[in-house]
Amino acid sequence: MASDQPPKPARRRIVVCRGQFCNMDRRADNLLRRLEPLVDEINGDVYLKPVKLEIANCLSMCGAGPNIVIYPADAVFNHVTEAMLENIIGEHVREK
Repeated sequence: MASDQPPKPARRRIVVCRGQFCNMDRRADNLLRRLEPLVDEINGDVYLKPVKLEIANCLSMCGAGPNIVIYPADAVFNHVTEAMLENIIGEHVREK
């Protein structure tokens, strides 16, 4: 039986690498600390959160870290700084 409802968009996942190189000088920890309120703002109070923030032990891109990957878009960001986060979230995570 076909549904008249449009399909739900795939859940977006933000994966932050916390590997040894990416978290040198706590860089990845600082990114996570800045990302948490941004993701909370997007998710609001809904039960099934549209965005999930995840941590990876290594994304195998050590020389380019800190690294973030956003799924399902497969968008990869290297040398990420806190200043870059708002633009990354606006372009690839927030609903348009």
